[in-house]
Amino acid sequence: MKSRIAPVLIAVVAGCVYAPQQNPPAANRTTVTLALPYDLAWDAVQTVVANNQFHIVTANPNDGTLEAEAPVPFTLQDADCGALRGIAGKVNEEPDPDSSAVYDFTIKPIEREQSTVSVAATFTAPLHVPLRPLSSVHCVSRGRQEARLLNEIQIEATREHRPEPTHGNVLK
Repeated sequence: MKSRIAPVLIAVVAGCVYAPQQNPPAANRTTVTLALPYDLAWDAVQTVVANNQFHIVTANPNDGTLEAEAPVPFTLQDADCGALRGIAGKVNEEPDPDSSAVYDFTIKPIEREQSTVSVAATFTAPLHVPLRPLSSVHCVSRGRQEARLLNEIQIEATREHRPEPTHGNVLK
């Protein structure tokens, strides 16, 4: 009898992990169209990345892709990481300080004076389940950070412009 109780007790104490219930944000909520040529849209994205103090992981202007990591962990308002259910019931703790938020920006030209910018967030958090090895869980974005970043990009896009040519020093 004693040998049957131990595995059941361990399973109850250790808990079960339940996957995130949140659906990823729809593509139309993670893309904006800017009235800017591609190069100025690229500059607007880079400015927003720098203003947020993100660490650029990769940047490929020829391909229109930029990947950046946030300097601080995310919160449960940013992403659904699922739940841990154990003897005390369902537990939703804030993500560990070692969690990460990575943003993939894609900039594409549409026309000569128009571009699209999309952003996709990847949230990862270490999962500490008692009596189990440490693992990571991929959390599902709630779309909050993508919306914030796209809003900042739209604001920055209104500031982007080409320098005015100066006619004072014309070579003859």
